[in-house]
Order: sequence, then C-alpha cells, then structure tokens
Amino acid sequence: MFTKLFLSFFIALCFLFTSVSFAQPVQGNVVVIQNSERDFPLDGSAAEFDSLTKEYNMNVLDKNDLLISYKVVRHWWGHNNRDFITIMEVKSWEDVIKANEKNSELFEAHWNTPEKQKAFNDAYDKYFTGEHSDEIYQAIE
Repeated sequence: MFTKLFLSFFIALCFLFTSVSFAQPVQGNVVVIQNSERDFPLDGSAAEFDSLTKEYNMNVLDKNDLLISYKVVRHWWGHNNRDFITIMEVKSWEDVIKANEKNSELFEAHWNTPEKQKAFNDAYDKYFTGEHSDEIYQAIE
C-alpha cells in the first residue's frame, strides 16, 4: 500500500515539475473566433444585413487600435448557409478583454443614445438566431 501511494505521489510530482519547468512561454497572437448562426427574417434583406455589418465594422472594428486584424465572413457554399464568422486577432489574452471593452466604447460613441443603440441592435439582431460559439486560439509562430 505504501509503495503504491509513494509511486502515485512520485509520478504526480514528476508530472508537476516537468510541466511547470518545461512549459513554454506564451508566444504568438491570440485569435478569437465567433461563429454565429444567421437567421433569415421575412422583414429583412441581404442589402440591409450587409449595410448594418459594414456600418458596425467601419465604426467599431476599423477604429479599434487593439485589433491587429479582423475578418468577418459568412457562409457562401456548402451544407450550412447560416454560418457567420468573426475572426479577431490581438497580441495577448489581456488584449482580448481590452478589445471587447474598446468595442463597447466605440459602439456607444457612434450610436450615442440608448434609442440609437436599441434601434441598431434590433435591426441587426433579427439576422441572428442567438446560437453561437466562441473559440480562442493562439497563433503558432
């Protein structure tokens, strides 16, 4: 019994020290990918959706200096035409949080009243089901 306990402790200790001492420092930028599910409302149009997306990108994402790069893509061909993917790249995990805060500030600056914010959100949100996933990756250098 003592041997099994000692062996288990020794293996755990070895694992702890090797994983801590040989851990690589974080390298590479952070890439945040959000995959949202599109909706196709009867009172909507591709032109309106594209216009709203462009307005948001120009007034929020384009002006966010914490973003190294971003790309917004939608499904074009294949089995699921509901995919709408936003890809944002920042320098570090801390910048993920700061970039989101900056996006909020820029949004509130452009749509500068609660009524304008609600109007934009209502118009844009009707194009989404509310289903989405968020993934955070680290770029390999």
